[in-house]
Amino acid sequence: MTTSTRRGPGRPSLTERRREDTRTEVSGAAARLFTERGYDATTVEDIAAASGMALRTFYRYFRAKEETIAPLFAAGIRDWVQRLAEADPDLGLVDALLAAYRGSVRHSRASAGIDDGQLRALLRMVESHGALRAVWLNVYRDTEDQLRPAIAARCGRDPDDLDVQLAAGTANTAVRIAMERWAAGEASARSADDAVARALKSVATGGLLAP
Repeated sequence: MTTSTRRGPGRPSLTERRREDTRTEVSGAAARLFTERGYDATTVEDIAAASGMALRTFYRYFRAKEETIAPLFAAGIRDWVQRLAEADPDLGLVDALLAAYRGSVRHSRASAGIDDGQLRALLRMVESHGALRAVWLNVYRDTEDQLRPAIAARCGRDPDDLDVQLAAGTANTAVRIAMERWAAGEASARSADDAVARALKSVATGGLLAP
């Protein structure tokens, strides 16, 4: 008699998880090479060699070298959303978003094996290379769809509710801009966490949009 293991709805298969793990490992290797050698000086062959895989195996996971940074950022986003869903229900939405983000940034940096200096250098490359910039923006564009259900659940609202959509879009944009300003060397931001905290608190209080 044989038994089968059935996956729950939305749960990735073992093959899918292994594929995503491999993509994340390659992403970390690429990020380290980009920050050590520079984006232009790093080749696909370099990334494949650093990842311990053949070139044709590399192309099973990525179409071009700029795409290698996507899993690094996307893994951080997934972790952010998961931590938000698990955050203390007594926390206000902004505090929950910030606490979740702080945890996810530390986790994604540790998983990729990069430090603050390397992350900052990588984000500066994103600003100066159009191909990397497109990947960065695509990751953040997808983030709103992931944030909406988590925010809706915390607030007891529908994910398609206008206020939920605006909250997801605003928080997402605030975090992206904060990270970009931190990477550019904003003097008032002591750390990435500090930059994100200031941005989220600014939008929470209305900023220039306040009546």
